[in-house]
Amino acid sequence: MQQKTDGRVIRLLSKHLAAEDRVVEQWFLVAIGDDEKAREMISRTAKSGNEIVEVIGNIPASRLASWGLTDGDIRVVLPGEPITETQ
Repeated sequence: MQQKTDGRVIRLLSKHLAAEDRVVEQWFLVAIGDDEKAREMISRTAKSGNEIVEVIGNIPASRLASWGLTDGDIRVVLPGEPITETQ
């Protein structure tokens, strides 16, 4: 299926008491073309109480399709994983 909308690169910063008040950073690729909807989706998925969700960048629909993401999909970006055109 061809991806119809652009996507977003999202950064989630959450503070976890169990981690001695350290901030945990996670990155996501989200196949949703609206900033607010993408933020809401990550907030619901993470189920974190005290978080900051930032839109870091946009992803063209053609790029999402090459990663196998279709409308509404979310993919976690692992630490050190490149999210560039050469992926």
